[in-house]
Amino acid sequence: MKRRSLLLLPLSFGLPALAGGPPPPPLTDRLAALQKRSLLPGFAVAVVSRKKVLYQHGFGQADVAGQRPYTEDTLQNVASVSKTVVGVALVKAIELGYFGLDTEIERILPFKVRNPHVPGAITVRHLVTHTSSIVDDEDIYGHSYTLLPDADRKGPLYKAFERDATVPGRLDASLGAFLKNYLAPGGARYRKSNFAKAAPGSAYRYSNIGSALAAYLVELKSGMGFDTFTKRHIFEPLGMHATRWHADPALAHRQASVYNRKGQAYPRYGLVTYPDGGLTTSVSDLARFLMAMVDGFHGGAGILSKAGFALLFKPQFAPDALPAGSPPGEPNSGVFWRIRKNGQVGHTGGDPGVAAFMFIDPAKGTGRILMTNTEFSGPGEDDDPRMVQQVREIWSALAGVR
Repeated sequence: MKRRSLLLLPLSFGLPALAGGPPPPPLTDRLAALQKRSLLPGFAVAVVSRKKVLYQHGFGQADVAGQRPYTEDTLQNVASVSKTVVGVALVKAIELGYFGLDTEIERILPFKVRNPHVPGAITVRHLVTHTSSIVDDEDIYGHSYTLLPDADRKGPLYKAFERDATVPGRLDASLGAFLKNYLAPGGARYRKSNFAKAAPGSAYRYSNIGSALAAYLVELKSGMGFDTFTKRHIFEPLGMHATRWHADPALAHRQASVYNRKGQAYPRYGLVTYPDGGLTTSVSDLARFLMAMVDGFHGGAGILSKAGFALLFKPQFAPDALPAGSPPGEPNSGVFWRIRKNGQVGHTGGDPGVAAFMFIDPAKGTGRILMTNTEFSGPGEDDDPRMVQQVREIWSALAGVR
């Protein structure tokens, strides 16, 4: 299994306008019609401004077999969109004086992390811009999921998921233990190939493990779990009362089932490196978060100071000094917030059975969210072009909300 950011999905491309003809139907009717003819079991969307939610709604099914509708309060994990929360937490940690972007991570960690191929320390800035040189080894990282106690053992994907995505009885099931085993010399999963041969800071290489390591720095300096830190400093202040990093039995009735492209439900799973993609939330909760981000982007303050928000979204590279291998579609980066060529700022994400998209549009002063309980591609597959087009249509329909 491979966790990823859907970097190349061209959500920014609008659909061609039709000359003449009747006016488009109301947005909810239009999105409902799009869902009915799509391959998406269910999805939810939101559009926000600095001060209010302009639109939010759910469509289709959260549980196909049980005919449970997907609503604005349905919960699912949002994959790498989670990294936007890691970015806010990192900046909060900087405001609290724990470290700075140029702090060498070895000054914080209780174990050594150095690229064995080239000299030079890895810094916090390298982690948040995916230039740390840490490589996600798919044979190891791809098995960093866990099956939850309530996972359906009789489901069609249970045995394959257990075989291909987990390590039954693993001893390094905590975030810190996994990172030490993978990154520190002498660790059970340490390999020199866990690091690229490019020097830290010189080349872009997307790293989920590097992202989880950034969250672990916050955990170490704050003296509390990263989940507790984000609840205290982000979720509770913003009223995100149903947002979690780990499964909550009390909220199981709101959890979406998540599906592969054949419509088969995945067993319920968690992530050892949970900060890089394990945020479970609803579109109504995530809209609260994005509204605060849009306000901060435009000079407001709240869970971060004005200076903190400015740091969060500040491009980390000059346009003529981008790291080698930077993605053409989103060549620059804030603190985990990706900056697209079209100026939009946010993140995408994909995980087994889920896809999610969240972006700020600076020109319009709004932000958009789309989350769905299916995947665009399975192991070894390319993205389904039909799904890509369907998501583009949904995303484009949200563009007119003011």
